[in-house]
Amino acid sequence: MRNRLTFANVIGVLLENKKKTYPQHQLVRSLFSAYLDDTLTASELIADDTTMYSRWCNGARPIPIDILKTYEDEDEWDTMEDDFRDKIIPNLLNEAQARIQMEELITDSIKTIGQEMADALIQEPDNAAFFCSVVRYAILNDHSTGALYSPDLSEVILCNKLPSCNQAFIGRKDEIKAIASHLSNQSVLFITGMAGIGKSEVAKAYAQTNRKKYTNIIYLYYTGDLRKDIANLTFADDSVEMNEEVRFQNHYKVMQRLHTDTLLILDNFNVLPKDEPFLKELMKNDMQLLITSRCKLKNYDSIEIKELDKEKELTELFYKHCPSAKRDPDSVSAIIEEVNCHTLTVCMAALTLEASGMEPEELLQELRSCGIGQNMEEIEVFKDDEFSYASMIGHLRMLMKLNRLNEDSIDILRNLSLLPVSGVYKSAFKMWLELDSLKNVNELIRYGIISEDTENKTIALHPLIQEVAIAETIPTVSDCHVMLNHLHLICLAHGLDVKRPVTVMECLKSINRHIILDNRAYYLLFLQDMYPYFDKYLDTDYLSELVERIEYVMNLMNDSGKSDETSKSYNSDKSGTPDITQETNHISACDKALLLDYKAQLLFPRKEYDNAIKKYKKAIALMENYHKTNTADARSANLLSNLHNNLSTAYLFRKKLEEAVSELKTAFTVRREYASLGLIENNDTLQQTLSLANMLVQNKEYDSALEIIDFCESTIDEVMGRNNLDYGMCEFYRGVIAYTRSQPVIAEQHLLNADAVFHAVMNENPDNDYSKSTARYLYSLYMRWGKKELAEQYKKY
Repeated sequence: MRNRLTFANVIGVLLENKKKTYPQHQLVRSLFSAYLDDTLTASELIADDTTMYSRWCNGARPIPIDILKTYEDEDEWDTMEDDFRDKIIPNLLNEAQARIQMEELITDSIKTIGQEMADALIQEPDNAAFFCSVVRYAILNDHSTGALYSPDLSEVILCNKLPSCNQAFIGRKDEIKAIASHLSNQSVLFITGMAGIGKSEVAKAYAQTNRKKYTNIIYLYYTGDLRKDIANLTFADDSVEMNEEVRFQNHYKVMQRLHTDTLLILDNFNVLPKDEPFLKELMKNDMQLLITSRCKLKNYDSIEIKELDKEKELTELFYKHCPSAKRDPDSVSAIIEEVNCHTLTVCMAALTLEASGMEPEELLQELRSCGIGQNMEEIEVFKDDEFSYASMIGHLRMLMKLNRLNEDSIDILRNLSLLPVSGVYKSAFKMWLELDSLKNVNELIRYGIISEDTENKTIALHPLIQEVAIAETIPTVSDCHVMLNHLHLICLAHGLDVKRPVTVMECLKSINRHIILDNRAYYLLFLQDMYPYFDKYLDTDYLSELVERIEYVMNLMNDSGKSDETSKSYNSDKSGTPDITQETNHISACDKALLLDYKAQLLFPRKEYDNAIKKYKKAIALMENYHKTNTADARSANLLSNLHNNLSTAYLFRKKLEEAVSELKTAFTVRREYASLGLIENNDTLQQTLSLANMLVQNKEYDSALEIIDFCESTIDEVMGRNNLDYGMCEFYRGVIAYTRSQPVIAEQHLLNADAVFHAVMNENPDNDYSKSTARYLYSLYMRWGKKELAEQYKKY
């Protein structure tokens, strides 16, 4: 027999027998007055609170653990009993009837709770004590039986909120009902359909309509690697030191605790399930999974989104975007027919008509003139007898031309077409393009060309519109150099943490996929400076692709250097950001040596240390020969020092300690030799080695990490002393390892040493990032150690 003695049933009895003048929220707050303020008036309550109380009462959510912890104190149960006697029972219409109904709940649950417990509850003569005992058993029993509720992640996952729905969304009621019906029985459903038909909008509308059913709604935009997408969620306890695998493991452990009251929307999953190896693993979890895809699937439950009804819904949608078109319904009907009743194109047509001031008949003639509809050689992505990919693209190209955008809007579109279709922060885009205002961006949103997610404060292009925008605006390095310069500066400042490095990295990857290289020398430098940025944030999967891209551009430059094409070069402005002037297609010794350096670094995870040593030696020879015939500059001297440092690391892994020490000393010697170029102040000497130590820490190879740190620290102490950032970083990593190993005394010692070094070296900037990182660990250490007074000193970080 099912247990009926649950909080939802018990509170249901009280609600059934209460006076009409005694509202539900007041009853709940009186019941838990030890935790909730029951003196508030109805007008002072937050709407979300009353919704939350309703969910407790109908069983959609258990009583929160924070309330239960309050009642761990036996005295608080006395408070509840007093509240029954003084506040709740006086507001019951039929106290005796309420008791009878609760006793029936107890009797019906004997096989679950046992005869002894049932007798103990029923034999309590005092009604206040009886009601309190039944409530006590019910709420504790809800938790002790392991009711399958998800933890609330609203303050755990700091991004990936459900995107805002399109305000013009109409129809799809049957589809939304079908989704709800399916998910009530099965946990996974695919929403399929052609590009631009409205799959994502249906998924968002379902989630918005059923928001109260779910404790959590998580939105993931699929970028081609599900594990990476999960790793790239932003959790409150993430830290810069975590590599991608550690972030994934931490995030996925949380996701494995989720149940059917959590909805995960996986949008843009335009691959077959067999091509994403992690999907089957994700589908094993208890959460509900809603997946949008252009693919037609045979072996999975799916619902196909088709064209909206032409006569009613599509016409209404058209008029919603362009009310003035109502005076020519025949032309509107013909326009809808001409664009094959395709939702996105219908919206774009209506918005174009509204913005351009054209007459519906004129727009119809323009669409017919593009001649796409009769092309029998069109490419079909989503198999459909009446619609083709080429038709969509052709109509969208025509509509975007008809908007007659000004040059500023075209430039905005050109730059945004390079960025990921998953979206970029609107404020960041404004800053990267150095826009005085968002007037033109908002105009493009009004035209329907740019999509805005007001919930997450992002903007993006639909994948179809992105394709058209790239073809129409031709985004080249030269034309997009303002945005590239800003992103390049972020890469150059890779020692400074940004709030969302994942967003920046996704932008860089998208740019690399789409940009047209009319200035290869500038872009080569940009690519070279991307490498340490991706390396810092431990996105190691992309590094090999990036190295291939660097080599590809160098080969292009070699080939074009043999031709007579006009060229350009790059200089630096005062900020240190490269600027585009005129190109030289000359590949320098630094370029060749840096490519060898990056290729050698890629060999470390494969433990091909001998091959790495060969590449480092070849790169060092290139730079030494270069310095024999050229005046050294900061870039070439810094690279030579780093190459010796990296060669030292390779020797260290080959257990050749003598050679490792020699190379590391040489790295410091080079810095002293070129001190006039500012190399002593540069903190690159041991960054690769320390990054490697950090990676070992993440993999819990603490002993190996300490070997590297011992080696680095002793060499730094001998050559440079202790008053430098490199020594401070060694102490910092020692502290992190001890912290991770739960060795508080040792961790405190090294973290305090690091803190002292950083403040001494960076005395002109006491709020530097080195000190902040150290302070965060000290705060966490002291809190875990129970030394709250000491923790307070570091709380502001």
